Amino acid sequence: MKINWGVRVLILYVGFVLLILFLVFKSFQVDVDLVTEDYYEQELKFQEIINKKAHAENLEIGLTYILEGKRIAFSFPPDQKNIKGHIKIYRPSNKNFDRLFTIELDNENKINLFLENSPSGLYKMKIDWSNDSIGYYVEKDIYLKP
Repeated sequence: MKINWGVRVLILYVGFVLLILFLVFKSFQVDVDLVTEDYYEQELKFQEIINKKAHAENLEIGLTYILEGKRIAFSFPPDQKNIKGHIKIYRPSNKNFDRLFTIELDNENKINLFLENSPSGLYKMKIDWSNDSIGYYVEKDIYLKP
């Protein structure tokens, strides 16, 4: 049986339309999470973040952290005694695993965070703190292992 060129063009056209409909259907099933819901307001504060990063980089003894399994131990600069702020740990691929911690230091300017219920994978840490009205900001990537 021989198919003429008109039927071949029709089959090609119908196949193309079905492919496009399949791609549109699949694209509606993809969940896209923003890093923050107030993205535009955060963008307007970007210069403030740049200034805080510069302050953090100019510290003589800066912020350090140690990742051990699903525990993160932070050491803040020892000369800062009035630290207030927060630590945001978020997973770019799924906002359900985002965590926000208030900084509550012990006598040695240290804090331990436990992430037992968080699955392994890539996370981003945003540490934003102030000491005597001077702001500091550090952003790091971490990988939690199982």
